[in-house]
Order: sequence, then structure tokens, then C-alpha cells
Amino acid sequence: MTKKADPKEAQEALKALADPAISLRAYGSVHDQSSGRAVPYDPFKITNQLQATILAYFSNPPKTSTGQNKWLTLLGYRQGGKSLTAELCGYAKAAYTPGWDHVCIADNKKRAEYLHSRVHFCHGRWPETIRSPTIPNREARQLTFDSKSGGKMRVLSGESGAVGIGQSPDSFHASEVPYFADAAAQFTLIYPSMINRDHSLMLLESTPAPMDAPSAEWWHDQCRDAKLGTARHLYAFFPFWDGVLNSRPWPKNSVLDTDEVKFLEKFGPLGLRKENLAFRRLMMEIDPEIRRNPDLFQVYYPFDDLSCWFSASSSVIHPDLMKRHKEAKLTPWVPPYMEYEQPEAGAIYVIGVDPAGYAARDHAAFQVLKVYDGEWTQVACYADHTAPIPFSKKIMEVHQKYNNAIVAVESNGVGAAVIALLEEMECRKLFYEKAYRPGIASTSKSVDQMLSYLQDSLRDDLFFNDEDTVSQLITYKHDKRVERAASTEILLGGGSGKRRRDRHHWDKISALQMAIVAARRCPRRLKDSSTPEGLENVVLFRDMTYDQIQTYRKKEADKDLKSRRKFNYRSIRRRRK
Repeated sequence: MTKKADPKEAQEALKALADPAISLRAYGSVHDQSSGRAVPYDPFKITNQLQATILAYFSNPPKTSTGQNKWLTLLGYRQGGKSLTAELCGYAKAAYTPGWDHVCIADNKKRAEYLHSRVHFCHGRWPETIRSPTIPNREARQLTFDSKSGGKMRVLSGESGAVGIGQSPDSFHASEVPYFADAAAQFTLIYPSMINRDHSLMLLESTPAPMDAPSAEWWHDQCRDAKLGTARHLYAFFPFWDGVLNSRPWPKNSVLDTDEVKFLEKFGPLGLRKENLAFRRLMMEIDPEIRRNPDLFQVYYPFDDLSCWFSASSSVIHPDLMKRHKEAKLTPWVPPYMEYEQPEAGAIYVIGVDPAGYAARDHAAFQVLKVYDGEWTQVACYADHTAPIPFSKKIMEVHQKYNNAIVAVESNGVGAAVIALLEEMECRKLFYEKAYRPGIASTSKSVDQMLSYLQDSLRDDLFFNDEDTVSQLITYKHDKRVERAASTEILLGGGSGKRRRDRHHWDKISALQMAIVAARRCPRRLKDSSTPEGLENVVLFRDMTYDQIQTYRKKEADKDLKSRRKFNYRSIRRRRK
């Protein structure tokens, strides 16, 4: 007689098999890229950390403060196996968790079918003794397991406009998101089905994409929001040198070119090697598109998660204007307020303010610039869903800290309330557009003028510290010009096919433009006040700040008083005889 299985042991066995970190390492099989044969799955075979991170997420997902599973947004490089690894994790969950529903949406039908065929490849080579039994069905892109031991897994195509509607998955995988037909609308249909499922798992993954891809802008904003940790989002980025296959032997007697020297200086401490740059050379030789436009290599094989976003015609900021700023040393944004420099004695500061009303979709934001002639440095910035009263208090606090900075507020709409509150708080230096007109009004003429000021300053004057501000500039579409008013939206209704932007894409850029307008009106002051060699006895007022000039004049005046001789004047009036 065979011994009857212990229900508790069977339960523990199912739990272990449902853990992809255990079962895939023990029983998984994949198609090897180099040999073309079936080999045991190894997450470290072609990646250092990328695949292991996906396994760890599906095995033991981090949780929010309320106990809900977080949702992972993963930005990586080509041919890292991220899509296949996610589907194999979904297979382990669906095959050994009763009732589990796993859904994958790939960017197109062919990729969806390809991913599903790879899952069948692994399933067919799983040991028969522990292989989860399946139920025959007519669906070509679906695996349905026996309900006693598992659930089901399906793949769909992102080419469909309403893909995902009516689904309620336990785990959801979106592959190559920027190439979806309309990710914004599609995820609006998907999120409600998952938001209340505390145990639900979600993985959104892709490489970066040129900004003219159908949903590239949505994917850029999704990565930005996930990096900030908003809602249930979790973020992971992997540079291309994480891929074991993304290296080639460095050619003998070969010399690094200028760009390669810069790459090694900046990314060498992070793991970039000459062998990775040899792979870059190879791709530029093989791929004509990358050869014609070398910046595309950084899109498909990113160095970092900022320079990888390739601006296209959809942005009003030309890519050449952003090149210097993307290469600068930037600090990741930690909301809602960050300071990058402490106040400097004698320096002039301006604060550009873009307010937001109660329950507004946008953030209320301000930018603080230190203004010298030819050098406007971002020293602090703020962005958050803040009502006018606490927002005004924060502005006053920063205004006082940064040498009573000039405060330039957009005066349209709720901006009038912020200006009134600042006046009530006795703000010393409100910016006046005209006499008796505090603030800056956004009109059809002024918004175009402010955009030209922004473009000019990006080329010459501006120096950023905030990574998030640069990220917003990459996709900036001149929202003050193209966004419809709420009243127009009501009149046209929802059937016009157009709508206002969904969320705070460019909250800091509007504030930056206000700061630039104020900076252009500030006194010209040179930063470098050192005396040139050999001219120590020459007074060069041009290289001196206002405070230095006044100090010098006072010192010279005191010298004159001390050195002035005293004279006794004799009367020259004739004496009377």
C-alpha cells in the first residue's frame, strides 16, 4: 500500500513550488542564446542583478505601510531576459497557487505569443512527477491548471485600445510598455481591478524608448513617479553593463575616444569597463540606426536613467539644449523640498512660484535660483499637493532664508491668492511685472516669451542640481500653450477626443520660467571678484560686487579723514588805520 499524502506536507510543497526563487532555480529550463539548447534556468547566467531582482520581487514583494504589496517598475536594457523571467515567475505562481490568475500584456500580438511559447517550453521540461496538470482549452495564449493545485495564466496584446478591461488578476506583467497603443488609457482600465487587492503583484518593464514611441511619454512619467515612490510603486533601474553579454574584448593598441573617456570618468566607479565600451563600438558598427545617431545606444543600452530618454520632436526643448544638463552631476529628488546649497552672503536669489488651488491635479511648486552674471544656479526647489496658505508660509520661510529673495508668482487664478497672502505676511521683495501689478501674468504672448527665455538660459546661464527638474525638461511640451482651460473642457465634453494632461508632468518647469523672468531683471553681479595678478594696486570696480565697492569706498574715505592736514587760516582782512 502506498502511504497517503499528508495534507500539511502537500500544502508546504505547493507553497515552495509557487515560490519562483525556489522552483525556477531547481526545475526551470530556458533556451540558451549562445548554444541554442535547453539549459537549466540560472538568473546569473546573462545578468548580474536584473533577473535576480525580478525573482526576489515575485518571491517576497516589499509592502506599503498599510500592508499592500508594492508594484515594481523596472527600467533596463535590451536582451536581459526581463520579460521571460517575469513570465516564468508568473508560471510558478499560477501553476501552484489554487485560483491564481496571472495576466501578461505585451506590446504586440507576436511578442505575446512568443513569450507564451517560452512558458510552454519550460512547462514541457518540468519534471513530470511534480508538473502541475493542465486542463485542455481552445485558447492558444492561455494555460489553465487543475483548480486543486493552480489557476491560470494568459497573455494579451497591447495593440488593443481597451486591453485589460474586466480583468482582475492576482499578478500582472506589462512588457515593453512604451510601445503600447495607448498606455495611459489602458492602465486607467487596469488599475481599478487591482488597487483593492492587497496581495496583487504588478511588474511593468521595458527599456527606455525614443519619445516618439506611442506611449513613451507615459512610460517616462511612470518611471519618474515610481522612482519618487508614489502610491504603491517601487522602482529598479539597471545600466547595460549589468548584462553579462554586453561586453567584448578590448582591441589591442586601441585608444579611447573623447566620449569613451567621459563615460569611463563618470560611470567607471559604478561598474562600467572598457569591455562594455567595446560592445558599444560593435553595436555602432552593426546597427545603422545607432551608427547614424549614437545617442540611440543610450536609449536601448542605458548608462543612467536620465540620459537614456531621447527627446524627439514632441518636446519643445531641443536635445542639444539638454545635453550639457543631462551630463551634469545631479541629485535625485526627494519630495517635497530639497536644498542643494546654503545661502551665500551678499548673493541675490530669486524664487519662481507656480501655485495650485485646492484639489488641483498639478503640484504647487517653486524654484530658487542664485543669480550671478552668466550663472544662474538652482539652489532649492519644492513641489507638492499643497493648499495656498501652507504653500505661502513655505515660500516666506525660504524667502527669508535666502537673503530675502525676490519672489515672482504666476498671478493667474489661484496665484492672486498666494500674492495676497505673501503681502499679508509682509514679503519684502515681491516681483512686480508692472507698476501696481505684482506677479507675472500668463498670457498668449507672455507664455511664448517665457519659453524663449527658458531656451536661451538652458544654453548659457542655467545650472541644475535637481535630477527631477532635468527629467521634466526632457519631455516638456509647453503646457501653458497647449493645455485647455477647465471651462473649455466642460463645454466640449468628453467626446472631443482631446483632454487635459492627466497629472503633474511639468510642475517645476512653470515655476522655473517665473524664476527666469525675475532673474533677467536682477542687477548684473559678477561671481569672481579676485584681483588679476599684477593689478593689485588698480581698482577694478567691474570685478567687484556692490558690497565690496561700498566697503572699499568707505575704507578710502576713512583714510582721507585721517591723513587730512589741519590748517590755521589767517584773516586777510585789512586792518583799519
